[in-house]
Amino acid sequence: MTNVYRTIDHCEQVTEPRAHLKGQFPAHICLYLPSLRGGGAERVMVRLANEFADRGYTVDIVLVEMRGKYLDDVAADVRIIDLDTHRFLAAVPSLVRYLLSARPDVLMSTIDTANVAAIIAEKLSNKDTRIIIRISNTMSAKAEELTHPKHQVVHLTAKLTYPHSDHVIGVSKGVTKDVVKEFGVDPSRASTIYNPVVDESLLAAREEPVDHPWFGSEAGRVILGVGELSEQKGFDTLIRAFSAMDEYPNSRLVILGQGDDRDSLVRLAENLGVANRVDMPGFVANPYAYMSKCDVFVLSSRWEGCPNVLIEALACGAPVVSTNCPSGPREILKNGTIGSLVPVDDIEAMAREITNCLNSALISPRHEERVQTFRLDKVADRYMEVFNNE
Repeated sequence: MTNVYRTIDHCEQVTEPRAHLKGQFPAHICLYLPSLRGGGAERVMVRLANEFADRGYTVDIVLVEMRGKYLDDVAADVRIIDLDTHRFLAAVPSLVRYLLSARPDVLMSTIDTANVAAIIAEKLSNKDTRIIIRISNTMSAKAEELTHPKHQVVHLTAKLTYPHSDHVIGVSKGVTKDVVKEFGVDPSRASTIYNPVVDESLLAAREEPVDHPWFGSEAGRVILGVGELSEQKGFDTLIRAFSAMDEYPNSRLVILGQGDDRDSLVRLAENLGVANRVDMPGFVANPYAYMSKCDVFVLSSRWEGCPNVLIEALACGAPVVSTNCPSGPREILKNGTIGSLVPVDDIEAMAREITNCLNSALISPRHEERVQTFRLDKVADRYMEVFNNE
């Protein structure tokens, strides 16, 4: 990859912005995050980077560690700067050097550790780079799950630093309201910008074939879940609800994703006697083809920020059932008018609503009007408004 910089000192300041950007702010945008692993936040940052670069801006993606499935998706005209470390605090000196050398107009970070490091680095560099932090989860709900001392330290540090950022972006109204309350952020310096989920590549990818024996066969109706196999995503609830669906004994459940909870979820399916009807094939490069061909898509999360997969499922025309978790699903589904909402961890309600979808939603509309809110070009416009709001 010719656009990768492993030596920060080589990341010179952009002294001559492209002609049509002269006199404009910002001309040089930095997006900072730990890595480009296969998560929703990482995918959003790559999409934004490519869109900003396509509009003519100079764009850097600065990574604590250069790894992840989305590295190959970064456009050739986006610089990738590898800080080459493994700990977020250890990355602060390197990030300071980057700010002093490259002097971007705006640095936007996402994920707690990167947000904290960005604010600290900007203060140490004493430069006038605008620091925008993006919050992708409901922090109060997430805090209840923090038991590891490391996570508690990060959360406490975030409380101390977030009010010192130039602007905070929440990915849903619920997230923005929560971060203002949880971290004492000035409401006048907080905005809501939904995730840029829908673009032409998604619309094309949803039409591709699926390489799985349960799709397009007479084996039974297929229920789909997508996400990291973790406590947050609540796939244990989904498997329990699936096992309770007596009306559809031949239905199948496919869960796309990988994570630490895989073994426990496999054991749960075995204990419930549904292992032969549950498949977890791991990470899939094109989940949209699965979404467009499933009979019901289910979001079973215990907390979220603005769940990309729910928006993607709508864009792919899938009937959806979602937990009413904090935050995002209620906003996305317009209070349940374009999809079913069930209480978090309510196995009976989830089984009932999945069954109702299978009974009634043979063909689902694509909800095109709602999906327009999450188009990449519209979301990028909103980010530029925040970047320009000094």
